[in-house]
Amino acid sequence: MQLVLRQTFPLGRFHATPWKAFPYDDPHGEWPPSPWRLVRAVLARSYQLGRELPGAACEQLRPLREALVHAFATSELAWKLPAFTWRGPGLRQYHPAEFKRVPASAKLPGMMAYNTTKVLDNFWLTAGDGAGDNQHEAAVWWLMDGAHWTPELLEHLDACLARMTYFGRAESITEIHRVPDAPAFPANGISRLLIQRTGSAAPVLTLKPDATLLQVEASTDEPAVAEATIPPGSRWMFVERPKRPHARTPAQPRVELPPTSLVQFALGSNVAPRYRDAVRLTERFRARVLGSFTHLLTGDAKAMWNDAPEEVRAQTLLLSGRNADRKPLEGHRHAFFLLHGEPDKPTRLCVWRSELFTDLEQRAILAAAQTPLPLTYKGDPWTVNLVPLDKLVSPPPGFGGIPSRKWKSLTPYVPPRHVYDRRGRLKPGDAVSDQLSEELTLRGCNTAGLGCEVAKAGWVKTHQPSRSRDKASNTDKLGYAVTLTFSEPVPGPFVLGQSCHFGLGLFVPAGDEKQ
Repeated sequence: MQLVLRQTFPLGRFHATPWKAFPYDDPHGEWPPSPWRLVRAVLARSYQLGRELPGAACEQLRPLREALVHAFATSELAWKLPAFTWRGPGLRQYHPAEFKRVPASAKLPGMMAYNTTKVLDNFWLTAGDGAGDNQHEAAVWWLMDGAHWTPELLEHLDACLARMTYFGRAESITEIHRVPDAPAFPANGISRLLIQRTGSAAPVLTLKPDATLLQVEASTDEPAVAEATIPPGSRWMFVERPKRPHARTPAQPRVELPPTSLVQFALGSNVAPRYRDAVRLTERFRARVLGSFTHLLTGDAKAMWNDAPEEVRAQTLLLSGRNADRKPLEGHRHAFFLLHGEPDKPTRLCVWRSELFTDLEQRAILAAAQTPLPLTYKGDPWTVNLVPLDKLVSPPPGFGGIPSRKWKSLTPYVPPRHVYDRRGRLKPGDAVSDQLSEELTLRGCNTAGLGCEVAKAGWVKTHQPSRSRDKASNTDKLGYAVTLTFSEPVPGPFVLGQSCHFGLGLFVPAGDEKQ
């Protein structure tokens, strides 16, 4: 007759040590659970059942216990073990060891107290395969086949198993019951008992075919047990533990990011960046974005934009502002990398473009923000952390589409052309106001009646294109603080002047004039 038991450990751990093994000498613990342990646990519950019965009924269970031991001893045994199991790290705890009087040298001599000893609690972790509700993979299945399992004996076994709350040490909580209709297991998934040990087999303590009730229920401190290598009526056999499959992370469906024209990050740093140094941060961040986008397009983590094929560089046009042949894009259609925030210090890094960013472009921008940006030179210990802001955060002033008559520069405005000639004289048509009016006209703004207040804001670093880096060129330019007043409210954003795609020349509404 085939008998199948299903055992689980709700806490995911089985605590037990092999017979006469010192925990520090055997850090692996017992796995799989030994048949000797199972039979003794069932007998203990049989005695519990006897105490629940009235009068002398407990003695009437002795023939059933003898039959139970004989049935277990003469049955062929195998296991279906959880595939994902591994040795736990072990717990070290202090336990009371001896109750005695505190020595006279102690602070409170003469009182009674426990000495403590540190013990090692080895255990095995049991788990399923992570496939939802498939609990079969997290259970230990005992597969027995014997000729001495009678209906009366099975009924008594069921009553014993129903009373079993732990298995091994007391912290090893368990649930075990007999399964009438067991699932069909593949033959290569069954762990069977072996007489001869192999190099990878684990020893398990089993019953001899002629084991008796008296031998199995003997106390461990009886001389016949304490002085023996293994208890009378038992023998060592061996079993191959199943090889643990490679762990796999369930694939999570990725939600495609909706198109947007603005991606925002909060700035976190011990030393706040300055608006005059905006180009230092935006240049580095833009380079990372192009690298991330190239990685996503090519699938090569080492691919760089400068070395990418022309067809790849062509797809980065609206991020880089460069064609496949590295010529600049006209019309300011590509992405602006900007610092925004309070008047005295930036609090956000924004990436904005009039044309919506695609899902792939947004993924590249977010990936580029995962590593802190150095404030000055490469390797600078003072860095800026970029924290993505979701759609619940409102756009910063100037990007929400609200029109305003008056706009003031948040970051210094650097004119595209020199304002003064070599003799320090104002060049005709190149005044700051003239260049601003020209830029606004090219961008479709009505500049009739435009008012322009200009003041020097100091020297700022500007972006130097790679094509001119071999030439002698000064990247520090004179910036200006500018206030623009239109004849009627106009919507923003306005980002004007040299290095406008790197954070300079950003204008925001001037407060009271916002409509």
